[in-house]
Amino acid sequence: MALGGLALAVSASGGAAGPDQAFDDVLAARYRAVEAAIEARDGAAWFEALYDDSIVLAGEGSPATVRGRQALMPVIDEIVRTTRSCTLVPDAARGRSAGLGYSFVTYRCSPADASASDYQVRALFVWKEGAKGWRVVAETYVMGAM
Repeated sequence: MALGGLALAVSASGGAAGPDQAFDDVLAARYRAVEAAIEARDGAAWFEALYDDSIVLAGEGSPATVRGRQALMPVIDEIVRTTRSCTLVPDAARGRSAGLGYSFVTYRCSPADASASDYQVRALFVWKEGAKGWRVVAETYVMGAM
């Protein structure tokens, strides 16, 4: 139970696992790549920068769990079509253990339609280290800020 080990590492530290600059640097690079992909309206680049092909995602307003690249790409493509820009703001709560990790982030987004209001989305990412480096294998989200 690798996730159980991750939970133990987090609870034993009284919150986020100890600082791991290499993991933080990877997350920061992934977040900046997602921001650039959204601004470029490039859904494929967003997916490649952040997600594993086996991604499982569920969140507010989702009628069902989204599983895999093929199911997620239409969602991403719609977001990049209707969004001018997003800034991903990481929360301090994050950690990793034995090739698995987690992080919380707030997407602060501006729609392409200038008359529409900006919006925020909170996300919890579960990361797994694999052949392509650290990628998100599970995500859940709700509307609003941290």
